[in-house]
Amino acid sequence: MRAVIELRGAEGACSVVPFSSQKVTSKRKAEGVYEVRGTLGLIPLAPEGSGWGYSMGVGEKEVLAVVTYARKVMTIKLQKEGQTYDLIGAMSLHCEIADPGPVMLPAF
Repeated sequence: MRAVIELRGAEGACSVVPFSSQKVTSKRKAEGVYEVRGTLGLIPLAPEGSGWGYSMGVGEKEVLAVVTYARKVMTIKLQKEGQTYDLIGAMSLHCEIADPGPVMLPAF
């Protein structure tokens, strides 16, 4: 399932669109370094072939992001003008996440 994970602010809090997922978590590991767990990695931005799936917020267009994915952990390292950089606004990660299991409704 495709989802957009939005990292916000210096601490890297996350929200998942189109729905909230308890299995996707994020945290700031160090200055300019964020870790996201619970995804299956980045996906290409639509239309296909126009780059891999992240975009920086309006106030952070000059920020360079290096995104790696290994052992089910996505690591995002941010730099601006050669220095590590903590998010002020937000960045969006276009990811694949596991489909939620079927929802069991109570019998009436």
